Amino acid sequence: MDCPTCEAMVDAYVDGELSATDSAAFELALETCPDCRRRLEAARTMGGLLRELPADPAPDLLRARIERELRAIAATAQPKSPRERIRWTAMAASLVLAIGLGWLGGSLSGQGARETDELVSGYLRVASSERAVDVASSDRHTVKPWFAGRIDYSPPVHDLTAGGYPLEGGRLDIVDGRKVSVLVYRHNQHRVALTLWPASSTGNAAPKVTQRSGFALAEWRHGGFEMRAVSDLAPAEMASFATAVDQAVDADR
Repeated sequence: MDCPTCEAMVDAYVDGELSATDSAAFELALETCPDCRRRLEAARTMGGLLRELPADPAPDLLRARIERELRAIAATAQPKSPRERIRWTAMAASLVLAIGLGWLGGSLSGQGARETDELVSGYLRVASSERAVDVASSDRHTVKPWFAGRIDYSPPVHDLTAGGYPLEGGRLDIVDGRKVSVLVYRHNQHRVALTLWPASSTGNAAPKVTQRSGFALAEWRHGGFEMRAVSDLAPAEMASFATAVDQAVDADR
């Protein structure tokens, strides 16, 4: 067994993923490969450090990112030989570790990204659920009254079919410990989750569209409400959606 193959097997060996035959071959190769022995000790040390970290459940956003990235790798990599399978496994494990540590670093850095994580997690529940809404209707006179008594404000509800974003209905979610309204729209095969609550400051703020983890996010303030939209749309389509929302709110005054 050459050194590159031995090194590629380290993580699988530490995780107990090698067969008995491969484990025996790996251990035999270690006797003549000091670099791989050092690599093995480093992997064991890292594993110990990770096991000592707080075992909080991974958020929906993290799980979705890992699943999406692994599907993308699997679509382009079809390993056939044992060496290829080992290297693919090592690459996938490295990806999971990198994303997980990236999430951990972000979660420990403060509360700046917490709201976004909650909004994206809410969108994932909408996008992956067969029952995306609690009240299903494109009629604002059905959806708007549904929120009465369930939250402490009346959200602006509009069907945006004319702009290419028909209303599917509404639901409730929790953002920063507060129960908020979520309006669900569709654009072709995509869903858009619009979360809104009363603004604490006056005046409008133009939509700011950003991308995070493959999702488009829009943040703005209009008509006395804070608006947050999340989808897997292209940024330009998300900007168009935000414009359609503002126009509908203004037309209703």
